[in-house]
Amino acid sequence: MSTLVQILLSGVAIGSLYALIALGYSLTYVVNGTLNMSQGQLVMLGGMLMYSFTVKSGIPFIPALLLTGIIVGVLGIVMERLAVRKFATDPSSVGWVLSTIAAGIIIQDVAQFLWGPDERVVPSPAGEEIVRLFGAGVYWKELIFIPVAALFFAGLAYFYKYSHWGLWLRATADNRTAVELVGINSHRVVATAYMLCGILGGLGGAMMATNFAVSASIGLSLGLKAISVAILAGLNSAKGIVISGLALGLAEVAVAQFISSDFREIIIYLFVILVLYVKPTGWFGTKPVVKV
Repeated sequence: MSTLVQILLSGVAIGSLYALIALGYSLTYVVNGTLNMSQGQLVMLGGMLMYSFTVKSGIPFIPALLLTGIIVGVLGIVMERLAVRKFATDPSSVGWVLSTIAAGIIIQDVAQFLWGPDERVVPSPAGEEIVRLFGAGVYWKELIFIPVAALFFAGLAYFYKYSHWGLWLRATADNRTAVELVGINSHRVVATAYMLCGILGGLGGAMMATNFAVSASIGLSLGLKAISVAILAGLNSAKGIVISGLALGLAEVAVAQFISSDFREIIIYLFVILVLYVKPTGWFGTKPVVKV
């Protein structure tokens, strides 16, 4: 019983983090059909900035978290302007894939220069205490991922559904030409989607750094896991991404517990390939509609 509870709590905690990061892919994909292939590096940057702000500069946790999200969000806007906009004018072009990958490599190299290769950990405001639930022991700093991620999900859903910018994001996703005809600058809307993508990556990295060691080299692995979650769910299904993120987190912890941590990523990626072989659009995805 205690083992199952341990897997459930740890799996949901790490799965919430994967879902938070993966939602960034969905935001940009539904708006203009592109993905920020450097999302993993933005997550890494969020963790390293959080370390610098809290450990090196002594900034309190919450202000440091907000500052990290803002900085990485602004970087998302810059990336859309320099690495995506020019290459996404032609629907058949995939130049944005190479340009965002190149941007991610640049971010990683700069992080390597600034922080070096060493791993960093951010002290969690929840401390190092363990909570006992049904015989299972879980760190508070890990368990706190769940309500914090849920708060982020709720805030994003409210923004997307009730704010003017959220309305414009949904309208641009439905028909970009119609949005332009009513006087809305679709480039700004797309840039907003990339800003949100960056904010989610930065906040995800900042939260992750309180429980896992982060270094300049973790971006690729994180990006692959996050995009696996998004593709597994279906890039145009935000709810599906949350569910798939939780499922991937549970599966990862279960494989490590019952088989071996060495096989954790192998089995997970094989499962992703199998699902896509059966349903190419993902569990919850639908075929994209051609937009004008």
